[in-house]
Amino acid sequence: MSRIVFSPVTPADDAELRALLARNVMEGGISVSFRREPSYFAAAAVQGERAQIYKGCDVEGRIVMLGSRFRRPAYLNGTLCDTGYLADLRIDKCHRNGLHLYRGYRVLAEKMAAEPLAAEITMILHDNAAALSTIAANRAGMPRYTPLGMVHTPVIGLTLPRRALDMPGIEIRAGRPQDAEALFAFLNREHARRQFAPHYRAEDLAQGRLKGLGIGDFLLAFKQNRLVGALAGWDQHAFRQIHVERYNGAWRIGKPLYNAAARLLRLPPLPPEGGQMRHGYIAALAVENDDPAVFRLLLRALYRAGRRRGWHYMVGGLHENDPLLPELAAYPHIAAGGRLFAVSLGEPPKLDGRVPYIEAGAL
Repeated sequence: MSRIVFSPVTPADDAELRALLARNVMEGGISVSFRREPSYFAAAAVQGERAQIYKGCDVEGRIVMLGSRFRRPAYLNGTLCDTGYLADLRIDKCHRNGLHLYRGYRVLAEKMAAEPLAAEITMILHDNAAALSTIAANRAGMPRYTPLGMVHTPVIGLTLPRRALDMPGIEIRAGRPQDAEALFAFLNREHARRQFAPHYRAEDLAQGRLKGLGIGDFLLAFKQNRLVGALAGWDQHAFRQIHVERYNGAWRIGKPLYNAAARLLRLPPLPPEGGQMRHGYIAALAVENDDPAVFRLLLRALYRAGRRRGWHYMVGGLHENDPLLPELAAYPHIAAGGRLFAVSLGEPPKLDGRVPYIEAGAL
């Protein structure tokens, strides 16, 4: 069995890390790769404020394994805490065996024990059977994975024009520089009602955790000059991309039929193999009292804005128990999503039943 040596990544590893992401495909009915061009490290800014990124190298010094732990401020049971997010686990096919995985997770466990956080979470694609049957199987010697439900990330096609919506007493407009203080206070107040929802600051815009997002990318809902809802359209193509590598099984056979039917049924078409999803994320979502009517207005305004920006799709992310999910799911979409887990060395964090919120653009 080949030997793997684990160590922290360095800036000199950037090109090889990007190559590893490109050749490691997330298998499923639609197999995709999540890329970080032109810089892995620049793209990592949106995943957390501080990163612990480890590589595993073979005897020739080639990077064949990757795993990251991102530290980010978020709300746990309504209290602002430092939380962890585990992401970017990649292992070259020829090294995918239990021993290498066990050794890699031993490094992770050491970091978790040395620097404990209020909670650690991760997401696994719902049709990634291999990961669900190994990483999340709670085998001896591995961190404990506690299931927390499904996060739906529907891929909404923007093919058809849709009329603007309005509601008496509600004004929808783009954010302005003078809105920043009130906007972030509102986001954080509302995010405290959700489990694991991120805490944001105005300085996170542009080059921080909201890299690529400007105040003008936010859509705000006002009622009698009071902010009651917000969301943003987050375009990350300059530093993060999703490539469709191939279609498998029924998807390969049915793709031509699906695309033909999509034109008739007003569904989003599937991109070609090797193509990119030209998409934006529905981000920084907050609606006072979870008012579905306000969310409906904001979502329609973003749909129209996304078409003007040349997006083919917009991707949201809401937990299966989120009361706003039906509004998101009402749009014709390609179903996608992942299973949310709390990751712990012992007992999982005690949660008070709040609905989780995971930023789709920060996965």
